[in-house]
Amino acid sequence: MDLFHYILIILTGLIAGFLNVTAGGGSLLVLPVLVLGGMDMSIANGTNRIAIICQNIVAMKKFRKEGVVSLQEAVFFALPATFGSIVGAFLAVSLDERILKSVIAFLILFMAVLLIAKPGMWEKQREQKLPNWLIACAFFFIGIYGGFIQAGVGFFLLWGLVGLAGNDLLRSNALKVCIVACYTLVSLAIFVSKGMVDFRIGIILALGNMVGGYLGARFSIAKGNTWLRWILAVVIVVSALKMLTGVVMS
Repeated sequence: MDLFHYILIILTGLIAGFLNVTAGGGSLLVLPVLVLGGMDMSIANGTNRIAIICQNIVAMKKFRKEGVVSLQEAVFFALPATFGSIVGAFLAVSLDERILKSVIAFLILFMAVLLIAKPGMWEKQREQKLPNWLIACAFFFIGIYGGFIQAGVGFFLLWGLVGLAGNDLLRSNALKVCIVACYTLVSLAIFVSKGMVDFRIGIILALGNMVGGYLGARFSIAKGNTWLRWILAVVIVVSALKMLTGVVMS
């Protein structure tokens, strides 16, 4: 890679870090850029996790400093997601990528409809009505997806934290970065053990992600739930259309 590609990676990381903390889907931007630079997709999938961890640690510190969330609150969601990520990272079955992308795209488009049609669901803290074991199971399966692919997992984490656990978007975003930081540590170790991580590119990408993650946390705290809801809706629609376009053209 030449200097242009390094600068492109840092800028991509900055944008992705901001998107990941305020909404999600930043990895859907990062992975194509890494592949464009000549990296194998499997290596890009592992390398991206270095930046994800660094970005989320920075954002997590900012959210904790502002009193939005504590680590203890995130443990309940992080534990099942972490165990799920282990399964996902070791997943060796052959999946039809086109079907997988289509299902994910339609699911997150449905989420976008809920974001626009039911604003109160996302902007107000609600009482948790579902049993803890059911919520834990949901986060276990979200963790499997995160461990296997990572890209777009933030959308499903927010869906679970808002729709199942009753949190508002600001609190959910803070919980999300804690959860992802925890389970990505485990999945990264598995990718490293398989030789599927480029540390040099990962650290360069992390520089951008950390700045973007910090800015995303500041923006979330300053602007609140309404801004986050509209940003999330736009990012989801764009991400879903990108997935569907890729399925049609493949």
